Amino acid sequence: MATGNRGDEVDVRWFGRWELPAAFAFGRAGGIALHHFRWDLRRFGLGRLDPACHMLSAEPRRLVACAARFGLGANSLQPPRPYRPDIWHFDLYGATFERLTTAYPPPAGVTNDDPGNRSKEERWSNAD
Repeated sequence: MATGNRGDEVDVRWFGRWELPAAFAFGRAGGIALHHFRWDLRRFGLGRLDPACHMLSAEPRRLVACAARFGLGANSLQPPRPYRPDIWHFDLYGATFERLTTAYPPPAGVTNDDPGNRSKEERWSNAD
């Protein structure tokens, strides 16, 4: 379900929450994967289950160059984790996420909030 957009020097592609393995593979192949999800961002002054994105790649220099376009500095780059030892990422939410989606609009389906595509926690949150 991922569709691509061309960045300045690298392929940038959106992936839905359920497409994390494909996003990792794309990032490992040298692209910039934009992994869309919803998260409780109230600690940042935003809402519960607001949209957010991980910008992922195995190429940290390309990742930093791409993220700089949206106001993120190298100091915000998150290092690889044990379960993905070769993937670096940035967290994008709020105004940074809005700038990203203006430059790279997510394709239909990536931001799908249909209950069938949401986690158990996301479906239960509608009871609030």
